[in-house]
Amino acid sequence: MSVRKLTLLSMLLAMSVLGANIKILGSVALDSFPAFLGSLILGPLPGALLGALGHFISALLAGFPLTLPVHILVTALMAVTMFIYGKIREVSTCFKKQTITISWIAAYFSSVLLDLLLLYPLIHETVFILFVPLTIATVINLFITEVVYKLIPNEIKKLTLR
Repeated sequence: MSVRKLTLLSMLLAMSVLGANIKILGSVALDSFPAFLGSLILGPLPGALLGALGHFISALLAGFPLTLPVHILVTALMAVTMFIYGKIREVSTCFKKQTITISWIAAYFSSVLLDLLLLYPLIHETVFILFVPLTIATVINLFITEVVYKLIPNEIKKLTLR
């Protein structure tokens, strides 16, 4: 891995830590925007790493409000979300608007609906409380990702680990 790619990965992780401090509710924060961006620029695997670390740091800063085992599961689910999002954007280069829409739907389904469904046996009715904040955070993170990605120079957009 080149120094330039490692530096970008580190900067995105630092941005994720900053976003982890912008809380919506408990550990729900704006920590996934850098991971979504990393999935686009560096690829699905680095994006997955950023998503996992970003959530874990956000939960750590909040004191693991849903317990450590729940946050470990969410950490894994965030990695899956970033991988899916990055893979959809990576493999589909034509039909740009449709690809963006599909990746947003997949990210929303994975990071909100699937998470809450899988968490229900562990935290029961709390999932209903988390639905709105998670939806808001996911949409904001995806929107910021698209805006920033449009503003990034093409030479950085081509900086992939593949």
